[in-house]
Amino acid sequence: MLQKLIFPNQGDTQTNYDAIRYSLILTGAAVIHFVFMVAFYLMHVYFMGIYNTAIVILYYACSKIISNIKELGRLYFIVMGEVLLHSCLATIMVGWNFGFMFYLTALIPISFYLAFSIRSFRRKLIYPFVTAGIVFFLYMLILTLAHAIPPVYPDTPAAFRLFFTYINIIIGLVLNFLFSALFAIEVNSMQLRMETEQERLEDEASYDPLTHFLNRRSMDDRLNHTHRNALMNNVPYSLIMGDIDHFKKFNDTYGHDCGDFVLQSISKIIQNQIRVKDCVCRWGGEEFLILITDGQETAVDVANRIRAAIEAYEFNYEGKTLHVTITLGVSSYYSSAKVKTLIEIADKRLYKGKENGRNQVVSS
Repeated sequence: MLQKLIFPNQGDTQTNYDAIRYSLILTGAAVIHFVFMVAFYLMHVYFMGIYNTAIVILYYACSKIISNIKELGRLYFIVMGEVLLHSCLATIMVGWNFGFMFYLTALIPISFYLAFSIRSFRRKLIYPFVTAGIVFFLYMLILTLAHAIPPVYPDTPAAFRLFFTYINIIIGLVLNFLFSALFAIEVNSMQLRMETEQERLEDEASYDPLTHFLNRRSMDDRLNHTHRNALMNNVPYSLIMGDIDHFKKFNDTYGHDCGDFVLQSISKIIQNQIRVKDCVCRWGGEEFLILITDGQETAVDVANRIRAAIEAYEFNYEGKTLHVTITLGVSSYYSSAKVKTLIEIADKRLYKGKENGRNQVVSS
């Protein structure tokens, strides 16, 4: 549950988790004010007792209806305004030594956390900076007033003064730490989401969505890198160009959904037959280009495995059993060859196989 609260999902689910998080914040604030309410009544500071009673009711009510509030941004103004007002009023009423002004310093990390975590506020980061300015101004103003004029209730018991001093310092420090940590977690969470989205976009830009093989642009990069390595280190590589036999008839007879089904099924077969260090590209509609990081003998062996596996496979589509074959042409690197030349050689050998009856591997 904690992981979900810290790293929420997107969409409607995130709205639910936002509501839970902000409800917890409001509930926690209500509990703190309840303690203040009881203490102020015991001190006979009835004005602050009544004020805290109203705030407890306000926060508790907000925590219950926050999930129905479309603009969670109003939570920011509720929390900021209330804490500012309470800290100033309490200090004026009972004095500076009670430590209520410690909450103003905690408002700065709280304001950044809320402004950063409420989605409608993420482009309005001026709010926490303005809040920090208001905090600084009120802190200095109340500090000046507290030393210039006596509190409204000067004769409060020493035990209550000691209680409030310690409890306010502790809560203030905890709030500073807690919301600073939450802000850091929120930033990290957003960074993780951005990195995940970036990876998704890179995958979409690099891979064919139907077969999940590399697209031509990505394959060109792999081919150029492999070719440079071959030129510099004399490392062999080979290319296999494959084309599904009579593929058009599947689309014409059974529809394009059947054609997509055949392509996806063949893609899985090819993936199972190549090695981890090899890669495949959907070169055209029903054409595949396979990069084998080894010599021609290995490439021919891989091509024959692919051809045999596809021929033996039964493609079951909507109650029909279909049989599919593939023709493949193989070319291998040699010192004066260019990538384009090797692709053309593999392609010519592929069509030579088509002319000779299909369902075969041609390597010369």
